[in-house]
Amino acid sequence: MQEFRGRKKLNLTRDKVVIDFRERPREKAGNLSGQYPHVVNDYLYWQLASPSDICYAKKEESGYVKPTDNIIIKNSLASQNFRVFYDTNPNCKPDERYKAVGGYHVGKTHEVVKNCEVSKKATQIWVQDHVWPETTKGLFEDDYSHPRHANGIYVFKSSDGLDWELHHDLPILSEFTNMDADPIVGCDTMPSIFYDDNIGEYVLYVRCNIRLGVRHVLYTKSKDLVNWDKPILINKEPSFDMDHENLYYLCASRYPNSNKYIAFPPHFKNEILSPNGSNRRYYETKTLVMVSDDGINWKVIDQILDKEYNQHMRQPHVVSFREEGDEYALYVHEGYWTQSGKLVRYTVDKNELDNLVL
Repeated sequence: MQEFRGRKKLNLTRDKVVIDFRERPREKAGNLSGQYPHVVNDYLYWQLASPSDICYAKKEESGYVKPTDNIIIKNSLASQNFRVFYDTNPNCKPDERYKAVGGYHVGKTHEVVKNCEVSKKATQIWVQDHVWPETTKGLFEDDYSHPRHANGIYVFKSSDGLDWELHHDLPILSEFTNMDADPIVGCDTMPSIFYDDNIGEYVLYVRCNIRLGVRHVLYTKSKDLVNWDKPILINKEPSFDMDHENLYYLCASRYPNSNKYIAFPPHFKNEILSPNGSNRRYYETKTLVMVSDDGINWKVIDQILDKEYNQHMRQPHVVSFREEGDEYALYVHEGYWTQSGKLVRYTVDKNELDNLVL
């Protein structure tokens, strides 16, 4: 593994637009439609922001095709961070090979849940907001199954990647996890999850909102997808700047044909210029290429897609990394938070990336 010295090494080729998230009238509502897309086997999944649904397209000879009715989960806050993976655990039941995590943690006033009968009757706990320290917020308790997945992150299962049900009833993580000490779990971005045969356990990476304008990544693992270790912060080299830095999510996976791990986190720094955070200066907007030997300690080895954008998460960012034939493919979301969102396939030479990583 080579040391990164601030000089780009990888050569990316922009191959083709895979899908346009704004083709249909219902897809044009809200700037978040198309949020957190990802590719698993022959399926492409993404969020339809208004309402909060999860959509899919299937790979055909002509490319990824959206069926007429392509909503697989409706009116659910799992759409905020839904992430599918194909379970390679040798003990996995054959009819549960597709798994996913998703769910948000909110209170009674959230638009998606405020008219839900369960939400109206549910109790909520008032806590200090760790991002906005001058305010408090109400959160649903996390000891029951919320029909709109509004009290934490849930695990889902499917036999075919299209028909989904809960793996078990209760959320696995919520904002109450680690509440007695930093860092606190955040449910508001795309996780990474996979079965790791290096350790014989499932590995999950989720958001940690350190404070206003600072986002980090938490690591946890589980043998059964039900009971999870206490989440811990990953380590990053060069060291993470706790005052300004953001790893928006990790986009981590096992590196093909090796015991190593690779990640492509969207990265930026920001300087807060107003008390409420509405005025900021963004800089160092790029995607990092990071490698790890254990999934916890990560080293930056390159940076890609590194054009400066002085706006929140406007830069293109990697959402899936796959080995496809004789090349590696990076699926990149371009036009995030705009009306021109699309998923684009980039490629990188196998030998080039292997020489950098291994």
